[in-house]
Amino acid sequence: MSELPNAADFIADERPGEYDATFSVHGTIRVTIKAGSLEEAREKAEAMCDDEEFGLELDKADDVSIGWVSKTPPMFLVTRDGKKMKVSRLQAGDAPRQPDERGF
Repeated sequence: MSELPNAADFIADERPGEYDATFSVHGTIRVTIKAGSLEEAREKAEAMCDDEEFGLELDKADDVSIGWVSKTPPMFLVTRDGKKMKVSRLQAGDAPRQPDERGF
């Protein structure tokens, strides 16, 4: 396996004043489902649970706890496989690049 590049060789956005936090939330959401029967309403509710972008806001947060809080990692300007990218983790083969017309 190739060696990882030296982070000091890359332009990095240190993202000052930014921190990541995770929360575990247990709560309640109440919605009205339009359906022709209780069975159809249950099927629609099941489909909502499978939706990755649930898209509803909590009516009541029953229990909220903090998982962790940490400094947001820097973002590096790289060229990877011929494509300009902004990444938080350097990989073998990444090459440093300069900001483009979009800025950092």
